[in-house]
Amino acid sequence: MRQVWMIGIVGVTAILVSGCGAGSGMFADRPPPPEPITITGSINNSRVLISPASFGAGPINLEVTNAASRSVSLAIQNASGRSIADLQSINPETPGDVKLNIAPGDYVVVASAPSIKPAELHVGKQRSGTANSMLQP
Repeated sequence: MRQVWMIGIVGVTAILVSGCGAGSGMFADRPPPPEPITITGSINNSRVLISPASFGAGPINLEVTNAASRSVSLAIQNASGRSIADLQSINPETPGDVKLNIAPGDYVVVASAPSIKPAELHVGKQRSGTANSMLQP
């Protein structure tokens, strides 16, 4: 009787453990989404600078520092002029950031002051995911 009871416990445990990980949403035929990348930039009294200006589509963290002498807001606009993200009133010597999932296309990063020249961005095809990738130092 004791052996039957132990076999039953082992069987139930095996069934429960085999269900672990089910429903995680990761399948061999569906690659994971790309990891976010950090895009940096600065604003001065004459222009917006973004680096890199060309990268693959996917999630990004845009971090911008205001080196201008006044507060400036930024807008990321697509080719049709529609704003897809905004950074509101970045004070001088202060950073601002925005996170977004950006699609392939051409964009401009426009400052609220018309005297400040916008930066141009080119976003290429979707970046690949990082599953099964070895981390590099």
